[in-house]
Amino acid sequence: MRLLLVEDDEDIAETLVAFLERDGFVVDVADSLAMAQDALESGGFDLVLLDRVLPDGDGVSLITAAKTANRPQRFLLLTALSEIDDRVDALELGADDYVSKPFEPRELLARIRNALRRPLNSQRESRRFGPLVLDVEACSFTVDGKPLMLRRTEALVLEALMARPGQLVLRETLETRVYGYDKFVNANSLESQISRLRRNLTEHTPQVKISAVRGMGYQLILE
Repeated sequence: MRLLLVEDDEDIAETLVAFLERDGFVVDVADSLAMAQDALESGGFDLVLLDRVLPDGDGVSLITAAKTANRPQRFLLLTALSEIDDRVDALELGADDYVSKPFEPRELLARIRNALRRPLNSQRESRRFGPLVLDVEACSFTVDGKPLMLRRTEALVLEALMARPGQLVLRETLETRVYGYDKFVNANSLESQISRLRRNLTEHTPQVKISAVRGMGYQLILE
């Protein structure tokens, strides 16, 4: 099995390489996002061990880049960022697992083996509308390759709009998608979700807009 270790701390990298090679793994090392990106474009890695805090950015950008390029890859994060939000964000973006530093080597080895058991899908369904991309399996979004972090209800609205980009999606369809069939929906609930979603989109791109069709519904448009 061939691993890519993305780690800028030379001492940690040397220790991990020695440990993993003793267990039979072939390990390549990259000490920056740029070097890791070049290595991943050549392919051939069964798993990427990925530090988050790197000299040229956040390691999770490699996960987003792999998804945008439809290049399936397993990622296991190794990082000192141990807050629950950091872990949740990384897992929602597509990391297979997350190990906080400092870690017990035997636990790391068990997590590596567990991640390697998971099938690596050759194709992930995605939908694109201008700079906006939806990963259908994960129900996650990127804009120009950068994560668009949304609340669950906002993501459900945008997912429904992305199912028919540029076309009218009826208000009733959106309410059912977000709130279900059997729940009472306040008249302003959907408008509140749309308003927050518009603000989020505006912060990330001027191109994608949500247009209202009075009395009927909403549609995504490009400007």
